[in-house]
Amino acid sequence: MKTIDTDLVEIKDSQVFGTKELLTELQSISAFDVSSNTELTLAKKKRAAIAKVVPALKKQRKAFLTDMEQQLNEQYPELPAIEELAVALIEDFDKEIKPYVTSIKGDRLERIQSTIDEISANYGQETYQAPTEYANEEYWTQTNNPAKKLEKKIVDDVRLRQIDMAKVEAKLDSDKRKAERLKDAIRGIINNVDRVNGIYSGEDVIKLLMPIGEFIKE
Repeated sequence: MKTIDTDLVEIKDSQVFGTKELLTELQSISAFDVSSNTELTLAKKKRAAIAKVVPALKKQRKAFLTDMEQQLNEQYPELPAIEELAVALIEDFDKEIKPYVTSIKGDRLERIQSTIDEISANYGQETYQAPTEYANEEYWTQTNNPAKKLEKKIVDDVRLRQIDMAKVEAKLDSDKRKAERLKDAIRGIINNVDRVNGIYSGEDVIKLLMPIGEFIKE
């Protein structure tokens, strides 16, 4: 089987050669029905050869772009200088902007804490520290006031905390009732023990311990 020559495509003097030849070669290939081991082997070989084309083209494209970029930078040295200066300026502005934004967000969290306290109290829940998410721009107006979206967010969060707390309380209550039932079962076993004769068969022991069977299964 003829191997596909991915080296047909070549870059020379910022020009690309061999693309038409490689395209013609690929156009001469078509998939065929595979119904035998021989055809399977051939199909796999053809597929493997074709699979090398895309990575090879990516490599050539990258080399071409690198060469063009180098020529462009040599011809216009201002370009890399512009890019470097722009990046440096952005970093300088970030150094000035970020501390101020951080202070604004801190102030926002302090301002919204009373709203969290009030809404939590309305739902009979303990308050909580304002999460940093509440300071995000989406929850504040252009005049730096809490938006209605933030109040809705707080209400939703408080209600979720209320639901979670109810689940916790239900679990604690269930565990408490279970512990009481276990105590009652053990107390019943002790009270039913024959302290006079004190002789039990295996069946008698099983009957005595049956009340705590549900706890053993769990």
